[in-house]
Amino acid sequence: MEKLIRNRYFYFIKIIITTVILYFIFRKIDFQVLFHSFRQIRVSIIAVMLITTAIKIFIEYKNWGHYLTINPEYKPKPSEIFKSHMIGHSLSLLIPGGLGAAGKVFFIENSKSHTFMSLGVEKFFQIWINLLFASFAAIFYFRKINISIPIAVFILVIFLPLFIYWIKHLYRVKSIEKYFMEYIRILPYISLMQITYMFLTIFQYFILVNAFLRFHIFSAIISIPLILSSNLIPITYAGLGLREKFAIEVFSKYTISAEISVTVTLTIFLFNSVLPAIVGLVLFLRKKKSEKLKTK
Repeated sequence: MEKLIRNRYFYFIKIIITTVILYFIFRKIDFQVLFHSFRQIRVSIIAVMLITTAIKIFIEYKNWGHYLTINPEYKPKPSEIFKSHMIGHSLSLLIPGGLGAAGKVFFIENSKSHTFMSLGVEKFFQIWINLLFASFAAIFYFRKINISIPIAVFILVIFLPLFIYWIKHLYRVKSIEKYFMEYIRILPYISLMQITYMFLTIFQYFILVNAFLRFHIFSAIISIPLILSSNLIPITYAGLGLREKFAIEVFSKYTISAEISVTVTLTIFLFNSVLPAIVGLVLFLRKKKSEKLKTK
């Protein structure tokens, strides 16, 4: 009960922080320009956004299936993988903190301890890919600092997934060795898919910014990961506010206005977070309805 109350307070604090950040952002924005920016987004760009979002969801679905197979005794069904993953999207917006994303564990027939382990590996790779691209971007973006520092950080981050595997040598426990073996088996595939996923996100930002002005692809590669690094700071609701603040600051170096920065980030949020959450909510309601019919 105390933990639930604490989570509610934490959620409430997140809402306050999000509201305050958005308030100060919108104070500096011309809403007429912002509205005009949204109207400039062409139907063809919306179509590309829908296609890339669908591909990203497919990558997430495939990766979630591989994370679940870290327990070699469990063979998840494709429908179970997809439904639990999409419901996780929905719960992550409806429930405070990481509790929402963790909620998808309860829609998997695998043991909860094993599924939480899979969820932990998924979270690790999500953090890792953000760190990887952000540390690479820092090499070119932060020109005033000693270049050897970001290069050293980038090299360190590259090998983080392998460090997890090397940990097993510190704990000579036979019962967990099989999980590490499955982890190293899926590591190349997961890494490649996560890199592809990040490039798709960069591409989404890239085409949206280019709807308003010319934006070089290399500039996108070294700026957008720094914006996405805001996801590593979980102090606002679904990253809102903080992501927009990062975008305004980072994009200002490329003479991209605050209105365009906010338009782009909110559009990305709509496609990558809100739309999947709606699909997940529909699946969740259908599941609950079918469970009620079975109990009658």
